[in-house]
Amino acid sequence: MLTQEDLQAISQLIKNEVEPIKQDISSMKKDISDLKSDVAEMKEDIAAIKEDGEITRENTNEIGKWIDYYFNDNMPFPVSDELDDEIQSILKQKK
Repeated sequence: MLTQEDLQAISQLIKNEVEPIKQDISSMKKDISDLKSDVAEMKEDIAAIKEDGEITRENTNEIGKWIDYYFNDNMPFPVSDELDDEIQSILKQKK
């Protein structure tokens, strides 16, 4: 049968073996917590990018509509490569 001293020695051995595991788990918990905050920040950034993209898309569409409305007869939108060359030459002449 085991004596009280034997049980205490076994208990101390187990504690010594479990302590590094506890430290690793504690470190992992901190890493996971940091990761969660990083993911939350990334989600906010992605939401902002989506919103900015939608605003940009809407404004670009409105500009396209404006160009089509006011310049449809003279300058169709989108500009063809040939017309783009012509516009570039006109702009060079104005310099």
